[in-house]
Amino acid sequence: MVAALLGLGGCASMSSVDRLRATARATNARLAHIEFQQAGLARELRTLRAHLESEIRHIQTTQTLLATRLASTKDQARTALMKARQADEAMRVTRALNSASSSAAHASGAWLFNKVLNQARRLAGEAYVPPARAPAAVRAIGPAADRPLDWHGVLPGWPTTARLQLAFDPDDARYDQAVAMYVVADKHILPITLNPGDFNLPSSLSRKLPSRLPAAGFSVVSRRRDHVPYAFLSFLGASYFRARGWHESWGDWSRAVSLDTAVPNRREEFPSFRDFWIVMPSASARTLTVVALLDGSSVTGAFRFRATPGPDTRIRVTAALFLRRPVHLLGVAPLVSMYLRGRMRPAHHPRLHPSVHYADGLSFETGNRRWAWSPLIDPRWPNVRTFPLPDPLRFGLVQRDRSFQAYQAAQADYQQCPNVWIDPHGHWGNGRLELVELPSHRATNANVVTFWVPRTPPPPQKPLVVRYTIRFGERPSIHPSRGYVQETRETPAAHDRKVFTVYFRGGRLDRIPAWIRLEPAVTLRGRGRVRDVSLVKLPTLGLWRLRYTVPNRPGLIVKAWIRYHNKPLTEIWTYEIPRRF
Repeated sequence: MVAALLGLGGCASMSSVDRLRATARATNARLAHIEFQQAGLARELRTLRAHLESEIRHIQTTQTLLATRLASTKDQARTALMKARQADEAMRVTRALNSASSSAAHASGAWLFNKVLNQARRLAGEAYVPPARAPAAVRAIGPAADRPLDWHGVLPGWPTTARLQLAFDPDDARYDQAVAMYVVADKHILPITLNPGDFNLPSSLSRKLPSRLPAAGFSVVSRRRDHVPYAFLSFLGASYFRARGWHESWGDWSRAVSLDTAVPNRREEFPSFRDFWIVMPSASARTLTVVALLDGSSVTGAFRFRATPGPDTRIRVTAALFLRRPVHLLGVAPLVSMYLRGRMRPAHHPRLHPSVHYADGLSFETGNRRWAWSPLIDPRWPNVRTFPLPDPLRFGLVQRDRSFQAYQAAQADYQQCPNVWIDPHGHWGNGRLELVELPSHRATNANVVTFWVPRTPPPPQKPLVVRYTIRFGERPSIHPSRGYVQETRETPAAHDRKVFTVYFRGGRLDRIPAWIRLEPAVTLRGRGRVRDVSLVKLPTLGLWRLRYTVPNRPGLIVKAWIRYHNKPLTEIWTYEIPRRF
């Protein structure tokens, strides 16, 4: 280097070279010092941002607590005004209710279920009597009340400090069939009565209503760990009920039973819970027991629900069903959802909310411990998919797309909808799982339902007894070592074909580098051939992309998964191209 400098100018010396080197080292040192200072500033900014976010959360929590205390103060004031009116009723029932304990409440759930079971068996042998509609003045509540009908009444004898509290809904324009409700304590059964003063109704409407309002349903309120109250369970409308875990929005429903759903030339039946018995818990109880009587033109039944709130709200269900007459299709443990549109089929025009759905797929575990995933769609006509599933281990409707960007719906919070799982208890026998999807143009329509169908339904007046647990929560249920489907894309191709792109992630897939050659598996049941199969890893997204082309033939069943040395690494993606019924 020195020789080169001497050769170029003839005037360079060792001292000038040393000065250049010293200058370079000083420059590098300054750059390193600047980078160190920038890193320190970045850390300080992150620390400041975390502190500000913590302060904001603290302020929001404080505001929520203040709002809760204000609402509680208002309720206490209303309660004081209503005590005189309810004094006679309170004196009559307080002695019986105060003697209840948690052990007595638990025991009463067993004898009560047997009592309702015998009532359902008796009704199955009698002609069905449809419930009477609510009076016209009561049905006017819906359109006349332009604000939430918050119940602020008093349930005599119910512990005011109990973890679990009740709230009630009156009949209105949407729910016009009265439901009888009772509180049970120490084998004492006491009716629950509602009146217009229990709700924040307009005074002009309250004067037209009867002194006792028929009830449409009720909700159960608990408190999270931050002491914020929230309704975690709701029974409202026919035999529908829904629940949610902490910090989740309302999403899918469950139903008592499904009758002749999507059966050609048959009208679907919607039996309803006509009576509820709510077992009063102790002040510290975390579980609420509810017994219900189901009645319909083709079925009666007794149900016992034991609901426990938490991050995943769990409901243990014992059901005994009696058919009044044979039905074409009997669906057990139905789950109901809404799917208007999603990412699987891109919209032709930009939408304010790109995706609108409570769940984006059906997941279930087969008898050989394999998991399957079938994505939901928005069909043009009624679509029915059938999956053979004897002795089901688990099935559910799942919301896997948890990105706010996918929905952009600040009020609906679809990304926070709970997953809903059915965990059967015991052996259910031979049967199948059905998924029904109906066309819809509104997000208020429940157009997706899945249920398990026994191969041999019970004969009339012979009980079908099933036990299962329903879990409402965000937690996944597949094995943590198994990869799962993150997203699905469907695009049309030339010559009447479809291209499916399935993105897998999770489990061992996340630790496998891109240079390992995994084996894509794609099979068809029906006429046709799979083409253009490719499998690559997208390191930036942490996903494995499986793409393939199949014929666009209605009724064609496609299955796809990833394996290594013939051992499956992922769940099975399964889809049936819709057919017109």
